[in-house]
Amino acid sequence: MIKTSTTENLVLYLFNETGMSDSVLIQRDIDEDPEVEHEFETIKSAMDYVDKALIAPDPHCLTKILAYSAATA
Repeated sequence: MIKTSTTENLVLYLFNETGMSDSVLIQRDIDEDPEVEHEFETIKSAMDYVDKALIAPDPHCLTKILAYSAATA
């Protein structure tokens, strides 16, 4: 099958930044092409990893931010 969904399209789709007609076509590609499905799952996994990394900042950073905030208040 010819790959019609680019990595950029998959990222836009993941963030709901595609139009309705493009979304339908991209979802069809994900459903029908194992390579596209694998790439989409890889992108989703990477974004999940980034989201988890942003949730738990280093305690040392938090201490510095709070100290700065107290010093400038």
